[in-house]
Amino acid sequence: MTNYRRILTLAVMGVLLLSSCKKRATPQEVALAFMHAIQDSNFDQARDYATKESQQVIQIYSIFDGRRSDAEREKIKNARIEVVGIEENGDKASVTVLNSSAHQKEILLLVKERGQWKISLTFESIIPNYIPPANTGTGMDSTAVLSPDTTTGSNMAVPAVK
Repeated sequence: MTNYRRILTLAVMGVLLLSSCKKRATPQEVALAFMHAIQDSNFDQARDYATKESQQVIQIYSIFDGRRSDAEREKIKNARIEVVGIEENGDKASVTVLNSSAHQKEILLLVKERGQWKISLTFESIIPNYIPPANTGTGMDSTAVLSPDTTTGSNMAVPAVK
């Protein structure tokens, strides 16, 4: 009976040891996974890689994505995403990616949330000419209104300033 207990104890310790060695995703891996989820218009998966504060930004981005033409979506889906720079500083990181569909570099900011790297988005990162509300401590609330952006000639909506 004592051999049985030893074997069981060793097995349990082995499982615990292996499970505690689970590799955490790097900022580069999180950034690429997030960008690929966005490319596929899989916003539920994209939310998994983002901070809680970024959830509302992803929701708004999904609305913009729904207004894209099939040709635009196909171009985004077929784009090549390449990491060209990584900068890590404690619990913050930035990953620079080159997006072949936009022909420009994009910088994704990441923060550690409960020990895992998460994408940190702001409204400025997806909405051109965004002006934060005057009450900067609370961000957007349920009374914020989206109005057409007439300064860029586009049909995108930006939050109205109260």
